[in-house]
Amino acid sequence: MNSSSSPSQCDLCSTTQSLSLIIHNVRSRFHNRRFCTNCVLKQHPGTFCPICFELFDDSISPHHRLMCVRCPAVAHRSCVFSSATPPPPFKCPTCLHPNLTFFNPPNPKTGAIDAQSAKVLVTAARIAAVSMSKAAAAARSEAERCAREACLAKKRAKEALETLLEIVAKEKEGHKEQQKGRASGAGRLHVA
Repeated sequence: MNSSSSPSQCDLCSTTQSLSLIIHNVRSRFHNRRFCTNCVLKQHPGTFCPICFELFDDSISPHHRLMCVRCPAVAHRSCVFSSATPPPPFKCPTCLHPNLTFFNPPNPKTGAIDAQSAKVLVTAARIAAVSMSKAAAAARSEAERCAREACLAKKRAKEALETLLEIVAKEKEGHKEQQKGRASGAGRLHVA
C-alpha cells in the first residue's frame, strides 16, 4: 500500500472516502490496496458490463459479449445493441470518455446516492470481495505450505539432533575405552 495515502483515501486517485462513500480493500498486483469505487471498476474492466454493471460469470457465453477495441472491457451484446445485425466496433464508456466517473458522489444535503451509483457501488464492492476472498485463499494456502515445510524442518532437525547425540555418545564411549586401555597399559608397565 502507498504509505503516503490515508486509510480513507484511494491509493490511485487520492479521492477521499467522503467523495467516494466507500474506499474498498482490493488485492491488486500481489499487494493489498485501497481503491475508491471508480478505481475498482477501472482496474477490473473485464469482470463486469460497463453498461448494466452486472458481474460476468461463466454462464454467459462469449458470443453474448462484446470486447472493447481499445481495452479489455467487456459488455453484454444486448446492453450495447438492440438489433441482431452485426455490431460496429465497440468502445467502452471509459475509452469513449477517459474522464468518466462511474460513481456520482452522494448528495451533499441528503447524503443519498442515485440508483445508478448504488448499482456501481454494489458492483465495486462485489469485485473487492472476490478479490480479497482470492487473496485470503492464497494466503491460507501459503500458510499451510509454510506449516508443512516447518513440520518437515522440525522433523529433520530432530533426526539430526538424535544423530548428533548418538555420535557424541559413541565418541564418549570410545574415549572411555581409550582411557581404560591407557590405564591398563600403564598398570602393566608399572608391574613389569
